[in-house]
Amino acid sequence: MDGGKSKWLVFYQAFEEWTAGLLLFTGLTLIMINVILRYVWGLPEALLDEFSLYLVVWGIFIGTSVALRTNHHIKVDVFYDITPLWMKRYVSMFAHGTGIAFCIFFSYFGILLVYDYYLTGQGSTDSQFPLWIVTAVMPISGVMLGVRFLQKFIFLFKDGGKAWHSAMEKGAKI
Repeated sequence: MDGGKSKWLVFYQAFEEWTAGLLLFTGLTLIMINVILRYVWGLPEALLDEFSLYLVVWGIFIGTSVALRTNHHIKVDVFYDITPLWMKRYVSMFAHGTGIAFCIFFSYFGILLVYDYYLTGQGSTDSQFPLWIVTAVMPISGVMLGVRFLQKFIFLFKDGGKAWHSAMEKGAKI
């Protein structure tokens, strides 16, 4: 979308990708270790199951902003593909605006959930790991995804929509 990226944007992009990747890699590695422990030595470890689940879910949640940035997210674009170019901009405004509203909703209620777990001191069943830490990924990923929706929303208005229009004419999927 934007050729001249600021250092902050390059850092943020790398942070998103590395964080999501490391969380997924670590979670999947723990799953593999536990499979080996279970089927080779007959010593399954419940804590590995628990923490691998947390890490994979955290990686997926953080990875949603990467997927949105790179247009690798799931979308239904049958209607979008048949609409004229002038209308696609308005459909994109609606879609990104709805995405921003969802992220606000998701982050707000995620904060409430984290706060509730923090106040009650609830822990997970197996390890008693604090659930407020487990659920903290909800508001964090909501904000990160919201940043990407906002970035796409702002791009629709850049130069009065000329940058978006030019990118669409070149075949970009925005």
